[in-house]
Amino acid sequence: MFVHLSHILDPGGPHWPSSPALSMDQRKVLGEDGDSNDYISHLPNHFGTHMDAPRHFVPDGVTFAELPAERFNFDGDEILLLDIPDKGTQKSIVTIEDMEPYLEDFEGIRMLLIRTGFERYRTENPEVYMSEGPCLDPDLCKWLATETRVQCVGFDWISVGAPWNDLGTEAHRQLLGYYRGNFITAIEDLSLEPVGDAWIDFITLGPLRIKGIDSSQVSVTAFLNDFDLFDDGDDNDDHLRDDLGEAPEEASFDRVVDTQDAPKPAAEDEP
Repeated sequence: MFVHLSHILDPGGPHWPSSPALSMDQRKVLGEDGDSNDYISHLPNHFGTHMDAPRHFVPDGVTFAELPAERFNFDGDEILLLDIPDKGTQKSIVTIEDMEPYLEDFEGIRMLLIRTGFERYRTENPEVYMSEGPCLDPDLCKWLATETRVQCVGFDWISVGAPWNDLGTEAHRQLLGYYRGNFITAIEDLSLEPVGDAWIDFITLGPLRIKGIDSSQVSVTAFLNDFDLFDDGDDNDDHLRDDLGEAPEEASFDRVVDTQDAPKPAAEDEP
């Protein structure tokens, strides 16, 4: 099943408090100005679900349109979805300590998705969503850039940084390659609730490639697979299930980790 993981671009939708929102002008009205409708959209490039490229915080960094195609496509076994509901509260900071119990899960991972549940505020209380959401700790961003092979991080709140603190500049710099050659793009304002408990077989990003700009909107599509591979009414299916046991190795899926259920590190291992 295909699902959208990007929000519909809505002029009334939430946005970074000091940035403008989407606006639209209708240039032609069907039946009044001809045989078609025609609109002009005034779209700030950091509005809605979008991806930050290095040029956002790196003077000579790669622009959004210069990102290679592989930066917009991820197989399931390259995707790690972490559930961290404890950070789905107002003014929380996602830190390296939130990652520590899952270090071995990062092997081979190119896309990290962080689901806190904070996206509920997008409709319940847009002002809270815009102004009091979670953010990424700069030390976490540095760790991702230097100790993992992650190429993209996405999350269900409005930005890498947050209006209520001053961590955003350094966090962006650590991700986007300000201090080193490699970089991690960031997908801000994702919708991760539709994934539920399903496997993500792959994710494709549809980029709005505009020459020269630092960041731009992405239409994020995921294919979910519940591995109900045998639901065709064949009585022999149960025997096939018994023979196979778990999902076949060639099936590609992401790893979903719920941090509430995971063992916590021993006290002596904590920084």
